[in-house]
Amino acid sequence: MDILGTLLGTGASAFGGGLFGLLGNVATKIVGIYEVRQAFTQEQAKWSHETDLLRLQMQAKAAETEQEMQIAQSQGSWGGLTASVSAEGGVANSYPWVNAVRALTRPALTLGLALFLACAFFAMDPGDIDRAYVADSLVFAAVTAIVWWFGDRAPRKPALR
Repeated sequence: MDILGTLLGTGASAFGGGLFGLLGNVATKIVGIYEVRQAFTQEQAKWSHETDLLRLQMQAKAAETEQEMQIAQSQGSWGGLTASVSAEGGVANSYPWVNAVRALTRPALTLGLALFLACAFFAMDPGDIDRAYVADSLVFAAVTAIVWWFGDRAPRKPALR
């Protein structure tokens, strides 16, 4: 019986070792699946982060482009005003009546524009939707004319010597 016991013990050891190896192999596969899922989750988080960064960079670039366009537009407006004011300053004095007409041109245009828009405003029915647009145009035109009118007559800085 000693041989039978040895064979049964060896067989039980082989069966137990095989079973234990199989359980280890299954456990290794389960851990491998978990690691792959975790690595994929990390990659997804990385991709999401990169997508967010790219979106933020695109938004920043769009905002920068919009600001550059506003700066260019503003510089163009101020350049036109500067050219207009300097052109008027370069006109020499002439006959008194010419100087009077030249001096009254802006006030006459400003008053004429205001009167025209006021007449258009009051000619419309109070419930007319376009009346609000005319009112907005009147305010815009009045503020533009006043700023231009008084901006041109701003005190000049004395020249440094």
